[in-house]
Amino acid sequence: MDPDVYSFAVVMCVIIGSIGSLAFIGTLTFRAFNRGKGIQALPQQNFDERFAQLQQSVDAIAVEVERIAEGQRFSTKLLADGARGNVLTESR
Repeated sequence: MDPDVYSFAVVMCVIIGSIGSLAFIGTLTFRAFNRGKGIQALPQQNFDERFAQLQQSVDAIAVEVERIAEGQRFSTKLLADGARGNVLTESR
């Protein structure tokens, strides 16, 4: 067999094998990405219940944050009054 024909046959086998492998990998990747799209949405009742629970949780967190902020304001006021008291007693 002529060496040029043999080299051409080897190159063509490599090209065809590469195209086949890439097509197989592409098909698997496509199927993997489309597999997750079959998930059904939550029923409306479950969604409403979960949304109401989330809203209650956010409201509870807001109340707690406000309580913490009020405590911080109170502490800051006490510290400021104490600093003023120390300055007034030292100046006398």
